Amino acid sequence: MADNVLWIISDDQPRSTLRSMDRTWTRLVEKGVRFRRGYTAMPWCGPARASILTSRYPHDHGCPDNQTHQPFVAQGHDRDTVATRIRGAGYDTGYFGKYMNGLGEDPEYVAPGWGRWVATVGKRGQVNVDGELRDLDGQRPADAFAAERLRTFVERHRDTGPWFAVWGPSIPHDPYRPSAEHRHDFDGVTWDPPALNEADMSDKPSWLRGLPAQDPDRMRDVREGKLEELRDLDDEIGRLLDVLWRTDQLSRTWVFFVSDNGYLLGEHRLFRKEQPYEESAGIPYVVRGPGVAPGTSSAFVSQVDLMPTALDIAGLDPDEGRELSGRSMLQPLRTGDWSSWRRRLLVENTNLDWAMLREGSEAYVEHHETDEWELYDLAADPHQLASIADADVTEQSALVTAMRQARGRALRDLEE
Repeated sequence: MADNVLWIISDDQPRSTLRSMDRTWTRLVEKGVRFRRGYTAMPWCGPARASILTSRYPHDHGCPDNQTHQPFVAQGHDRDTVATRIRGAGYDTGYFGKYMNGLGEDPEYVAPGWGRWVATVGKRGQVNVDGELRDLDGQRPADAFAAERLRTFVERHRDTGPWFAVWGPSIPHDPYRPSAEHRHDFDGVTWDPPALNEADMSDKPSWLRGLPAQDPDRMRDVREGKLEELRDLDDEIGRLLDVLWRTDQLSRTWVFFVSDNGYLLGEHRLFRKEQPYEESAGIPYVVRGPGVAPGTSSAFVSQVDLMPTALDIAGLDPDEGRELSGRSMLQPLRTGDWSSWRRRLLVENTNLDWAMLREGSEAYVEHHETDEWELYDLAADPHQLASIADADVTEQSALVTAMRQARGRALRDLEE
């Protein structure tokens, strides 16, 4: 029987919080591959999710802001996604939880390709179940409802298959409402990273230099809320893995755990996401699957790699019909050999008009609207405290310009 594929997409999760999820660490991270250099395509919820579903970068899918659903559908992108393609390989499909920002304006919508549709809509107490809008009236959180339906979906496939499912919990997105069981787990947690309220901002783009300092107590409170909500997500992941194990499906199921974006908590005087710094653009990225040797990898991986990998697992040619901008991770995951993988990676924000090139230990960022740039050596300066002002960035700039205009195989060629 063909392998199942499960994507878990958390919401606004900093890469640094992964270690706080004990069950996830023991049962996914330690039994799979953790990527130190996993990145979002664009560090903002809606555009990132559009990239995940289509293996298109934002400059290609043309959905630049967080009201993503409407332009995504208007351009017909929902008719060519991982779901519509993988069904061609005989996979049953299901979507559970947060789909795409803007869905609240079209609450009865069901995306093509999904055999089961349990999408949370707008507020946390409302869900769309296969086109029928339900109000949970506070009986239980919508996230818990979606997770329960996902477990039922998995149970029903114990003797059938294969299946592909996406689970998108709205954790750890604000407002933070951890359960009674976990709401005091991180009381008094400290938060004092080296880049918090960075003192010398002279190396940063001009618009950043006059930013006031963030309230460190507020940043600590947000960190606490995220960590406590992630304990709830950790519990749900444990329940889901229990179902996979109990139904003899865990050994033939690929599990991918990522976030839509990271999150800044006062680093460089910034709060939230959207910016080209590691805390915002970097995401947790873990893969567990049949035959995958546990370990860590320094390969550059992106959200756009999820779709081609899923299609490859299903036995499909990822480029059939439309060339994808991501790469299948299947072979290197199975062999552990990443020597032929991409050398460089693009991250961008088409709304704020910046693009970042990651190559080796370097992070090069171009701010096109203000014609400014930053360059960091993350090996020597992991917290991005001092941009290298006297560097010759001609080559990096030319690569960024070319990559911002490319898609599919042409973009992948530029990564070599």
